[in-house]
Amino acid sequence: MILRHCNLVFLLVLLTGCGGGSGNGQTTANAATNAGPPASQALPLSWNLERKRADELDTTSANVDAVLGHIFTDTATQAVVISKRGYVIGERYADGYDNNSLGTSWSVAKSFYAALVGIAIEEGWIQSTEQRASEFLTEWSDSDKADITIAQILSMRSGYDGNDQVFFQSDQTEYAINLPLTATPGIRFAYSNANSQLMEPLLRRATGVSAHDYLHSKLLQPLGIENAGLWLDATGQHPMTYCCIDLKPDDFLKFGLLYARQGEWNDTQVVPASYVRESLSSHSAFYGYQWWLLNDAYFSSEVPITVYAASGLHGQKIYVWPAADVVVVVLTQYQHFANQGYVLDLSDEGTNFPNTCSARNNCPGSTGSTVPTFDELQLIKLIDALN
Repeated sequence: MILRHCNLVFLLVLLTGCGGGSGNGQTTANAATNAGPPASQALPLSWNLERKRADELDTTSANVDAVLGHIFTDTATQAVVISKRGYVIGERYADGYDNNSLGTSWSVAKSFYAALVGIAIEEGWIQSTEQRASEFLTEWSDSDKADITIAQILSMRSGYDGNDQVFFQSDQTEYAINLPLTATPGIRFAYSNANSQLMEPLLRRATGVSAHDYLHSKLLQPLGIENAGLWLDATGQHPMTYCCIDLKPDDFLKFGLLYARQGEWNDTQVVPASYVRESLSSHSAFYGYQWWLLNDAYFSSEVPITVYAASGLHGQKIYVWPAADVVVVVLTQYQHFANQGYVLDLSDEGTNFPNTCSARNNCPGSTGSTVPTFDELQLIKLIDALN
């Protein structure tokens, strides 16, 4: 999504409250000490994100520092956390931020809400991904959308256009439901935020509870995530299921670890393993169920490993490499005030949205160059060296 159509008042309020570190921040690979076993004594899998030295997880501090340093060539970065086998082996934060600072997801949220669809299937609220969405989105009955399947929504093959304006609508669910098709469902991939907003009414009508309540009870609580900011559209009623979950870096890491381990968390199957596999399978050249496959087709270049990514605007990332049980979280500098709330407001009278554009220097009206991000293909090669 690109923020636009915003007036000067919007910009002045927005830019006043948004700072960020210089990118020179604290901590690199976890330092070697005299404590702990040698690398030859492999540590068991962990779920608690205990901090360990890189050499205890069969890699080196130099390899970890290479990943951290490469990502922080992007000076808008807020946080990077790296885990292997459930242990944090490296982390770095921009000045003014630490591991208790909230980051925002932007479209990384898509992967969270897609997980809820798999849980709803397991619980019997939804029959399967091949069920017609119109059985819940009854507005589509007797229309050209009647046969769109849940799988087609999850894989961005619903027939929606990729240039929707859902972010700027007051009632985003109504907009998403009523958006006209621009292609035959199931034929082409088109990345659409309105498409992903369809998960809001789908989950609510299938389960009988809001997507936020379902997220809390079925995903956040089982993972031990207590402090979450969940954004609503401007009506204050509809969860934004394509966007906008605020969490601490370690909590984003927990979600990545869940998918690295086939939906299992601490001996409990939170998301069905079969659904995780389906989510991380290619339903187009490089897209699964609200997950990106960073494969040869994605880069148009050969890659040594296939990493999966939950990806959001301005550089929010959860990279998951299941084969090595490695997860890397990247967040862009973000600030949210306690009295700001979580209801989107792009009106003339008030301004409230997840602001990372200040750090990226591409808010409406910004002057100068946009802060560039890091080379993602090079990052995949550096992640490969962690194993």
